[in-house]
Amino acid sequence: MPNKNWNETIKYNFNNAASKYLNFSIIQRFFVLKIVSFLKDLNIPEGEWIDLGSGTGLLADEIENIFSKKKVCRLDFSQKMLSQNKPSSKKLLWDLNNGLPPAIDNYSLIVSNFCIHWLNNPSEILRKWFNKLKSGGYLIISCPTNKCFPEWKDTCRKINSEYSGLDFPDAEEFERLFKSNEIYFKNKYSYVDNFPDVYKLLKNIVNVGAQSSKKDRKTVFELKQMQKFWPKNPNQSVNLSWEIYILIIKKL
Repeated sequence: MPNKNWNETIKYNFNNAASKYLNFSIIQRFFVLKIVSFLKDLNIPEGEWIDLGSGTGLLADEIENIFSKKKVCRLDFSQKMLSQNKPSSKKLLWDLNNGLPPAIDNYSLIVSNFCIHWLNNPSEILRKWFNKLKSGGYLIISCPTNKCFPEWKDTCRKINSEYSGLDFPDAEEFERLFKSNEIYFKNKYSYVDNFPDVYKLLKNIVNVGAQSSKKDRKTVFELKQMQKFWPKNPNQSVNLSWEIYILIIKKL
């Protein structure tokens, strides 16, 4: 699938999910709180703050709740997601695959939660974001890694069916972009979602607009096979395991 079509598919799905995103973005909200907990301990220089791929404003809102004197610019490629932000907030409609707007430069804080894995060249883009920091500024990202969804991948192997989920980045590739003294913090976190069955698990992914995949959609028969062979808990519910990476980089 050409990147243009792929990007339009992603945008279409997130636009469709905008009105219900807040009700289903449980894992995204969890890591928003993680990011904000780190911010309290950083000596961030004076300057502008921006949330890249801000969506409905989960992270930007929480930052502003803690730092009441700061205004966080919200940038996203989904107009409908941006429309869910507070009317008084500063919003920029922009596709991050095109770099950053020229006006975004010399910022003291750049944050991004569950965004960079949707972009065409995540490593290249991350480096460009870093270049937009002022001296002493911080860049913080969170994203799923390629260790996510072992249950899904194992089930597909069992039924001899292609894994149809998203292929997430390798966290080590991000780390190789920076000098060791530029990496302020890095860590991988395990997170487990639980659902009554596979159908509700997949529906939750749709509810947050994250169902875009370059793989073929599963047939009804394949979905039934996935439900049958997916590992079950004693109560017959199913898990979806994530590995989430948080990286904090400081520009020296």
